[in-house]
Amino acid sequence: MNVVTKILLFLGVLLSSEIYLIGQVMDALGVLVTLLILVTTVVLGGRLVKLAGMVTLRNMAGKLQAGGPIGLELVEGGVLLAAGFLFVFPGFLSDILAVLLLLPPVRRLAVMWLAGALSQRDLSGHAGSARAEYTIIHGEARQEADVPADPSVLRLPSPDARQDPVGADRPGQEGDDHRRTSR
Repeated sequence: MNVVTKILLFLGVLLSSEIYLIGQVMDALGVLVTLLILVTTVVLGGRLVKLAGMVTLRNMAGKLQAGGPIGLELVEGGVLLAAGFLFVFPGFLSDILAVLLLLPPVRRLAVMWLAGALSQRDLSGHAGSARAEYTIIHGEARQEADVPADPSVLRLPSPDARQDPVGADRPGQEGDDHRRTSR
């Protein structure tokens, strides 16, 4: 069974359960109170997801500035997106699941589980096939010395080796709308 089928099956079971539970709550509390509770959970849930999303975004920005990987933060953003969807999905069970996903320990467990599941799959969705198809060749790279080459090939020096000629326009000055090339 593929992932899409599992998600659709889960949503179908959730929707059926939600309809039954909403009916039971309406019988016990009345239609107006039930609708008020459902609307309140959507509004408050949206605010909580926004707050948690901003914290995740701030963590991601900090890791990017430090030059670190942001993979787990991206997965956490996906978990928060799922929590937001569950808050908008009408019902009480979905709201309970969404609140659980907003709790940091539960969210961390969900992120680790998803990260583990995603790391075992390649982009085509086949488990383990990414490792079987590719061979890693270890080696080193070096820069070739400047040697006369084919005149049809333009060789540009590296940015740290290039020096500005005396009196040349510097990039960013007024009237500098062209790029210099090295000859």
